[in-house]
Amino acid sequence: MIRCATVSNSDVNKVDWQEFEKLHALFEKFYPHIYQLMELDKVGQAGLQFHLKGTGSGKQPLLLMSHQDVVEIGDRSQWKFDPFSGDIIDGCVCGRGTTDCKHLLLSELEAVENLLAQGWRPDYDLYLSLGYAEEVYLENDTDAAQRLAENLEKKGIRIGTIFDEGGFIQPEKDGWLSARIGLGEKTAVNYEIYKDSPGGHSSKPGAGTALGAVAKAIVNIETHPFPYRLTPLAKDQLIASAPLQPEGIKEIYADPEGRWEDLCALAKQNPALDALLHTTIAFTMASASTQPNVLPSHAAAGFSVRVLQGDIVESVQKYFTQFLPEGVKIKHISGLTPTPTSTPDSHAFRLTEKILHEMYGEKVLMIPVLMLGATDTRYYRNVSQDVLRFSAHKKDARWGEAHQVNEKIPMDALRPSVEFFEKLLKLY
Repeated sequence: MIRCATVSNSDVNKVDWQEFEKLHALFEKFYPHIYQLMELDKVGQAGLQFHLKGTGSGKQPLLLMSHQDVVEIGDRSQWKFDPFSGDIIDGCVCGRGTTDCKHLLLSELEAVENLLAQGWRPDYDLYLSLGYAEEVYLENDTDAAQRLAENLEKKGIRIGTIFDEGGFIQPEKDGWLSARIGLGEKTAVNYEIYKDSPGGHSSKPGAGTALGAVAKAIVNIETHPFPYRLTPLAKDQLIASAPLQPEGIKEIYADPEGRWEDLCALAKQNPALDALLHTTIAFTMASASTQPNVLPSHAAAGFSVRVLQGDIVESVQKYFTQFLPEGVKIKHISGLTPTPTSTPDSHAFRLTEKILHEMYGEKVLMIPVLMLGATDTRYYRNVSQDVLRFSAHKKDARWGEAHQVNEKIPMDALRPSVEFFEKLLKLY
């Protein structure tokens, strides 16, 4: 899988689709029972959606999803190994996509194939949905996950539970493990502020430039962040993770409402906690004149907003508008209102807890998590209300991080994830 360089691009015309075809050929070779027994819909350029009809029990369908695409490798000279070799070095599988997200792709397909080969058949409808453009914002086509979700919608299919990438298992002190289950996610919404002017020569700037007005707008917006608020999922996350915190902070996490002022003070010093408690703003791009002696006729600044549940695309844009100087305008570029969060009281969450205790014993701390990054599940809001973002891989210091150079995953982290999904499929 790693040797298939399935790199996505915002321009679909720049994608090497032959690499995806190579990956699909591997799927057919290694997972014959999936291809023989499950109905396959090919969606978009490289989307694969499999369906196995259940024997009939009244249970709602289960959907396992992942994405086939990977990000670019960046500077090749910084890699210690061929990023598309799939070599095994010091007990780790090395290469781009090993931790995002071909490890989950492998786990889900292996689990389904293994059980089908043993003669197992579910009493519920089972779906696999494999996207191909999760890592990019497509500029000239409909998003892959959107196409896959719409394929289910047009058939009138409702999914009971979805599993996708997100949380993992992590070793903690005193032999404990924490299982971080993503029950919600903030969405990435992109806006642009801009101002148009006649332009001219820099020797006659007058009262100011379009770029100066945009700069003032940036300062105004950054100095008026969204206020902190405690969502139900953030509260659950803080309370569940309290035992892992040092003394002094543990007590604040355990009672986030009662210690609200202390929690807000902590958040101002901790970017991750800060992001958990409000919609965040990050200016990341700017453009104006291409020469120092030319007044810009168009100045713009793009910014990424991670929207928290309770805010919507329109309300966020309205909030920013009040801080714009005269002549500066704002437009929504891309991104959706966040989906509702799932609950830790669901059957799927409790089943996940049961399976992890069977696998690892009682010293597993279940932590419902609000993910700060977005996944393909955002397009499935009309298909299912119960989404668990969890791969069941045990993560430790040997991992080479996703999107970074020298990405890798320990081989011994792979089998337990397959085992988790095998148990999930049988017990669901």
